[in-house]
Amino acid sequence: MATLSGIAEIKCDKCGKSFSIDAADLDVDQVGADERQMGAEIFYAGEVELQCPKCRNAIEVSYEASEYPVGVPNYSETHAHGAQIIRGFADIDVHFEDEIYSFEEESRLYLPDEKRIITNLCSGVSDLVLAANKNPTILYDIDPRKFEELIAYIFSLHGFSVQLTKQTRDGGRDIIAIRSDLGIQSKYIIECKRYALNNPVSVELVRALYGVQMQEGANKAVLATTSRFTQDARSFATAKNTTEWSMDLKDFEDIRQWVSAAATANKSFNGTR
Repeated sequence: MATLSGIAEIKCDKCGKSFSIDAADLDVDQVGADERQMGAEIFYAGEVELQCPKCRNAIEVSYEASEYPVGVPNYSETHAHGAQIIRGFADIDVHFEDEIYSFEEESRLYLPDEKRIITNLCSGVSDLVLAANKNPTILYDIDPRKFEELIAYIFSLHGFSVQLTKQTRDGGRDIIAIRSDLGIQSKYIIECKRYALNNPVSVELVRALYGVQMQEGANKAVLATTSRFTQDARSFATAKNTTEWSMDLKDFEDIRQWVSAAATANKSFNGTR
């Protein structure tokens, strides 16, 4: 994530009043990424609407910045509508603040066909796997957070140590999955998109995930969706010498196969409940 600190000074266009704005008033988020020669360039933006304290003139202040290469602020600009910028904000501070929760925490899963609510996450995800295996289209009806829990659970069944990031601050990835084979650790970051079939995942989302992957130094990035991917998105993910071996895109058919394998592999499943 990126944080912005410091004070900017602006001058109202209407009355000429000068006053300061605290950077904490702007909610700066990552808005995209692009691939360049030395890796990803990551873009950030934030804005705030306010009024002149003297004449109540409506003013909008926006901030945009990028880092390239990863970890190095590349440029930053502060803009204002209804006022003039006298002094802008300082460069962004780029870092990740991992906030995670585990399967032990309480969660609520509603199964519409059975009209019941499950509050134990492990049990709930197991039931969701069973339900989705019988009727894969249920994946379009569940809450997006439940889709993330489903994908995390599937990775855990395959020997990964799994962490789900907080919904309010996921840093561009929903799941962090760590695995150790022959004493060699590998880190996967997974972004989940519970989209309708007619809403394909765009190349912009794939680029953004690649930027997060470069920033975190993850071995693998996976974008899992209940929908499909645009051709541009697939072309980006299979680009030679860049993302070909470091990124995978998984669509509805892939997820359906994952669910089927999970239902078979999980020993707690007996085919009936």
